[in-house]
Amino acid sequence: MNKKLLLSLVALALLLASCGQPAASPTATPTLAPTPQKRVAGQATDFTSASPDSQGISPQALQELVEIVSGYVQADKIVGSELLVLKNRRIVLHQAFGWKDRDEELAMPINTLFNIRSMTKPVVGTAIQMLIDEGKLTPDDAVAKYLPSFDNDKSRDITVAHLLTHRSGLPLTMIAASFGEYDSLRKLADGAGERGPDFQPGSAFQYSDAGFEVLGALVEVISGVPLRQFVQERILGPLRMADTVTLVEAGDPRTERVASLYFGAQGKWSRIWSPKGEPLYPFTMGSQSLYSTPLDYARFLALWMDEGRLSDKQLLSPQTVQRALTPVSDGKLPGAFPGLRLDYGQAWIVYVPEDAPAGKGEMALFGHSGSDGTWAWAWPDQDLMVLYFTQSRGQGTGIALEDEIDRLLIHPDRQAAEIPEKLKPYLGTYTALSGPFMYQEFQILVQNGRLAVNLPDQIVVALEDPDEKGLWKLTLDPSLAVSFVQDEAGQVTALQWHQPGQVFEVPRGTTPEEPPLDLEAAQKYLGQYKRPEDGATVEVVIYNGHLSVKTPEVAAVLELYPPNQAGQWHFRLNPAVSISFQQDEKGNVISFTAHTPQGNFVRPRVK
Repeated sequence: MNKKLLLSLVALALLLASCGQPAASPTATPTLAPTPQKRVAGQATDFTSASPDSQGISPQALQELVEIVSGYVQADKIVGSELLVLKNRRIVLHQAFGWKDRDEELAMPINTLFNIRSMTKPVVGTAIQMLIDEGKLTPDDAVAKYLPSFDNDKSRDITVAHLLTHRSGLPLTMIAASFGEYDSLRKLADGAGERGPDFQPGSAFQYSDAGFEVLGALVEVISGVPLRQFVQERILGPLRMADTVTLVEAGDPRTERVASLYFGAQGKWSRIWSPKGEPLYPFTMGSQSLYSTPLDYARFLALWMDEGRLSDKQLLSPQTVQRALTPVSDGKLPGAFPGLRLDYGQAWIVYVPEDAPAGKGEMALFGHSGSDGTWAWAWPDQDLMVLYFTQSRGQGTGIALEDEIDRLLIHPDRQAAEIPEKLKPYLGTYTALSGPFMYQEFQILVQNGRLAVNLPDQIVVALEDPDEKGLWKLTLDPSLAVSFVQDEAGQVTALQWHQPGQVFEVPRGTTPEEPPLDLEAAQKYLGQYKRPEDGATVEVVIYNGHLSVKTPEVAAVLELYPPNQAGQWHFRLNPAVSISFQQDEKGNVISFTAHTPQGNFVRPRVK
């Protein structure tokens, strides 16, 4: 999944189109984290607490883990979070950090409900596996057997197994801008079938939300009940996951416990949804839409760790569990557990030795993550579960936390690796001072003995050894690469970021102090501007001391960086998008132009 492309599309949608989010006026943002709150009990509590020592866990290690996550909040890498560690099915650590809603100064309590996004996929995958166990379909069944929309030359070869393993060729998503584009899960799935795959099904891995919408529709067609009902009656109910919500609705007392959603990056968070607004999802989906707590999702992980058994009932056959947790594809997904690679099985991420052939590695652990900032990991052989949930979309602290979890809990005796001398000249921080990465920092470091880059969205990606052109290609996406600029003395002075058709130079050094906005000079830009394509009004305002843009669709106020030499004000959430202002002969501002990867769009001034 191309996270940079997703970030660009989301920010562009915020600027130019409807994202289906409620409008609101954000208030001032507090800068310090609140004191952790007392437990707010959920409706189901199967796991009991125990001292770390009694379960063979170092209290000092857990305290250091707490300090690391607390540091994420203090450094504004996340808005808030909840961390849960279970050993031998006993709670040895459960703590909340930061804010449930920073704009309203609501501290994060334990047992908050989070939008777990793609962590819905293993739940829907479980529903499909139950139907397979019952003989109502097989992994090799063609989807067209059940959905006529797939009975065409493009989609006829897609099977259930292709969908479960992200090898169907269906696109990442069928949603262009708003979940409201479809009024039912079936219509969404039918749209995917009619569109067809991007390549021959089964020939490659391509992460696909669309594929799991189809799986959700299959559950409905084969079982004869709505996906929401099947999941509730067959999975959530038996597991006593009373704090997992298939659809946020007014009147449900759990809705008040849902964390508000923030989007951005370190120091740039904007609230884009709160439980007081309209529901984000119009119906229960197959790829996302579940809200859950770490404690509830741990119950779900435990089912899979116990080979599908719940007390005296077998909800899944052991054979099904083994099949689903068998790696199939190298997912090319970012991770930081030393020596491990993220493969994909059937609706689960399976961590295997990084040198294992694709689809052949022995599982070290399994889990899944969600794009709003939630992660869950399970080690069956150690009876250990770690769950880290945030509501901060656009950051990768959970990936960074993987290395810390390994160091503190899995391999506490591991020694710090020596940094190869040949890599030391490249290490350090590089900051873009112009272009689409303006004021964003790239950190070059060593991970598992290899050079790696910590991208501005806080994702650490290993680099391949340099080729004959001096390009260090990203292991997750070889179309992207880094090279280094040296002066006459051989000192590294900058890195160059290479992406298809473009190269950007990023000088060595940290972010310079930003000049304050000249409030008097900025007054001429303030006012309302019209979007000709839909007649909507976009407003330029001053917010948090920065020139900013407000659109009618979203709660977030989009703050801008100071203008560069070309007069372009880049968006802090995504500097790939910028605006510039046009003036008449008298110096009056008459319009602004939005500069985006998809083109330039003029917004005439109306007031």
